[in-house]
Amino acid sequence: MHSRTLLFLLLCFLPACGRAGEVRSCPQEAMRQGDLVFRCGRGMLSHAVLAVEQKGVYSHVGVLVQEPDGSWKVAHCVPAEREFDGDFDRVKLEPLERFFAPDRAATGCFVHVDGALDPERVAAICDEARRAFRDSVRFDHDYDLADSSALYCTEFVWRLYKHGGVDLSEGRRRSVNLPGIHGDVLLPEHLLQYKDNTIYHQF
Repeated sequence: MHSRTLLFLLLCFLPACGRAGEVRSCPQEAMRQGDLVFRCGRGMLSHAVLAVEQKGVYSHVGVLVQEPDGSWKVAHCVPAEREFDGDFDRVKLEPLERFFAPDRAATGCFVHVDGALDPERVAAICDEARRAFRDSVRFDHDYDLADSSALYCTEFVWRLYKHGGVDLSEGRRRSVNLPGIHGDVLLPEHLLQYKDNTIYHQF
């Protein structure tokens, strides 16, 4: 049985993420390329992530990328959001408003990654995100950090920043022993806890 199905059966009676906030405006005047954006979804996969996190409040993460026309998109690797017949779970680059659409996000936050990042490193991170989207890098349903040919959401963001010379996880991992998932995994809370992070907007 697929790991997602097992997690659904194990966790279907857990409480959901918090109710959608009243404020859904995106603070575009404060946003920067390479910012992290976290959300808590409404589905069973979000229940599963929160159950594993124990103290975490977000179930998914992506990276802000600004296009040449000034529009903002989010690069993220996500399961169960296929766009067309024949599509598969993969890295996406989609409008910010879609990432935080009410049917996909109950809560969310925007985070600056400060410290050692310079414009060249941020550009490298965003270029790598675009490359992964163009290459249709698949979602890793095995949650295997040792295999970079497929990536799950936090692994994708972590590897992007590693490409820019920053380890957002600072070695944090959670040991998981569930049907279909065994070993150390990276969770959204592990990236949110990075020492140079600054949360500048939440809803």
